[in-house]
Amino acid sequence: MILPTSLVFVFFISALVLSAYLLYSSNVTENSNAQMEATSQQVLANYETYFDSVISVSDSVINEYGKLDKNSKTTESHMQDYFDTIKTFKSEILEMSLYKSSDGSHIASDSSTSYNGDVTSETWFSQANEYPLINVFSRVYENQRPNVDYSFTLSRHVSYDKDNSLDAVLKVDFDFAKIVDSIPPTTLGSDGRFTIYDKNYAIVYSSSKNSLDEEVSLIKDVVVGSSNIRFLDHDFYLYAATITNTSWRVAIFINSDAVSNAITSFSLWISLIGLVIMALAILTFLLVSNSVTHPIKQLQKEMADIESLNYGATLHSIKGPKEVEELNESFQSMMKRIEELTNSVVSEKEEQRRSELKALQNQINPHFLYNTLDSIIAMIDKGDDTKAEEMIVALSKFFRISISKGRDTIPLLNEVEHARNYMLIQKMRFGDSFSYDIDVEKGLENYYVVKLILQPIVENSIGHGLKEDEQGHISIKAYSEEDNIRFDVSDNGYGMTPAKVKELEDSLTDKSIYNGVGLKNVYQRVRIYYGEKANLLIKSIEDSGTTISIIIPKEGAIAHEEK
Repeated sequence: MILPTSLVFVFFISALVLSAYLLYSSNVTENSNAQMEATSQQVLANYETYFDSVISVSDSVINEYGKLDKNSKTTESHMQDYFDTIKTFKSEILEMSLYKSSDGSHIASDSSTSYNGDVTSETWFSQANEYPLINVFSRVYENQRPNVDYSFTLSRHVSYDKDNSLDAVLKVDFDFAKIVDSIPPTTLGSDGRFTIYDKNYAIVYSSSKNSLDEEVSLIKDVVVGSSNIRFLDHDFYLYAATITNTSWRVAIFINSDAVSNAITSFSLWISLIGLVIMALAILTFLLVSNSVTHPIKQLQKEMADIESLNYGATLHSIKGPKEVEELNESFQSMMKRIEELTNSVVSEKEEQRRSELKALQNQINPHFLYNTLDSIIAMIDKGDDTKAEEMIVALSKFFRISISKGRDTIPLLNEVEHARNYMLIQKMRFGDSFSYDIDVEKGLENYYVVKLILQPIVENSIGHGLKEDEQGHISIKAYSEEDNIRFDVSDNGYGMTPAKVKELEDSLTDKSIYNGVGLKNVYQRVRIYYGEKANLLIKSIEDSGTTISIIIPKEGAIAHEEK
């Protein structure tokens, strides 16, 4: 009774808190975005007003130049006076000059500007001739002139309809500091900035001293319009728009951390209030239920006994409301099921322990040890102390690697060495009945593998694979295969029929099929340790030999138990 009621109430309060959060967040974000958009549009309006004024200067010069008589000898003085007059009313103009578009020869300048020589190689000159119908703006330069923080150049092709040979190029240098100072970065918040860029997203001007590639990338994502973004560990409102009558665009970054903080603070408070309400309501439910539902308390006590791991506690039949009795019956059924599952797990663990013990006994075969010791004694009796010593050393290395201080994984080279020692001992015992070679790809030295995975396969090759009347050969290869390490153990023995191969493959995963513990033990251990990426493959051709391949992922072979 308490749990469903509590869940319904918790769901209701959670939905109420979520609705309040979403409504508040939506309203605050919408209002703040509207305010920041208005601020951005005001900044854009300031820029557009400024550049309209800039363009009007070029328009007035074109009109004035077109009025002159082509044979007038007072062109220079007239235009100089005109330039001086414009500069009187336009304090942001630094220099004004007029040059012939054909050869760059000087026509006129304002009285404070001196002729600077050949201008035909200047970018502003060539672009004005290349695009005669538009105003050409340079990027904004910082501290290029004495006592001028920011400046840029406007150039314009000036057509003279009466004589094309008198076409000119107008060059006007403007002080950009006035418009920059009208929009202090502090208005835009911490790390706020406004950036002017051209159609190719090259920065023309940025109020930030450190323009970042990430900034340009964010601008490209927005193109034109607005977006809420995360930048420099701050939340920003980004507004991007084209400056009318120019090929430039402006991007305005307004810090919106205050909005994010307000939403976060509200969400924390409303969540805290919701939690308090839920806690008080649940406490009330508990108090009421405890006063009227004594049978539930009895059931709760029994559950508490089980929860405290007192599995020997006696479960009683509880009399009370139908719901409580059914709950008690379900609880008792559940406990019986848990007991059955526990017994099953214990049985499986015991079976696993026996399998592991059997696998370990299979690796350290007493008969192998006895036979090897007998061979050593025989060698000593014959006076062949050198071979006896070699066999003792090989046997020592074999068992040292087998034990490996109880670790499950050992260096890959140690595992290969373990197989080598086994073959060396067998070769000493049985003479030259077989030969072997081992090839380990360079670079695998730092990997660790589950121990005792090669020796059982080699043992099968020697015991069952090699032909009795022919020289046998066993080959061990370890190499990389994409993201895996692959071991191939090959022999030139009897081989197997496809049916026998299929039977062995089925026995690896089917508990009902028994075909010895060697291959199955290796397969199960690598699958348990490395997961589904590990595998054991069998390839055999009758009368030609068999290759057993072990595949383990490199990512699992990096970790090891070395300390």
